[in-house]
Amino acid sequence: MGQALDDMKVDGRRARGVRTREAIVAALMGLVAEGDVAPTAQRIADRAGVSVRSVYQHFTDVEGLYADASARTFDWVRTASKQIDPAWPLPRRIHEYTLVRCETLEMLSPFSRAARLVETTSDAMRETRLAMQRWGRDRVAEIFATELGHHEGPDRSALLDTLDTLSSAEAWEHLRSTGHGVRSARRIVRTALTALLAPV
Repeated sequence: MGQALDDMKVDGRRARGVRTREAIVAALMGLVAEGDVAPTAQRIADRAGVSVRSVYQHFTDVEGLYADASARTFDWVRTASKQIDPAWPLPRRIHEYTLVRCETLEMLSPFSRAARLVETTSDAMRETRLAMQRWGRDRVAEIFATELGHHEGPDRSALLDTLDTLSSAEAWEHLRSTGHGVRSARRIVRTALTALLAPV
């Protein structure tokens, strides 16, 4: 009986630890989403309802906290991305892809800004960004496989690079920072994709 009680206490501490860790990551992501791209440990702790000491007990440094948040963001991107059938007509694929991708990029904007600040000193953040970029490129290649199949070698690679660039967080940031609203920026992306992919 005594051992069982001890085990229950250990399990309880572990569960509390998991909840605290989740709260800290959620606090960081919430602050970043609101535009605070470099929140201090104190602000994160205040939002999570824990002490600053707890933040550093669960994450030995800020890099570890951002790496965890970055990995969760990547998971969210994959989950939120609607399946698009490569067999659909091209106009429907372009419409559906543009709609979902631009919505995702808009949601990701504050996290992208935060990542750029942190990843200069964070291998984990940089690796997650590169993994997300590879995933996005592979998704473009799958959705527009038919059109890419009309090209070979360097021409195919150049077209895929262009499509990938148009779909990037950097391109979206440029459009939004030069005065385009979400609808206008989305229309530009859709028009560019159509011009590149529609048969001559």
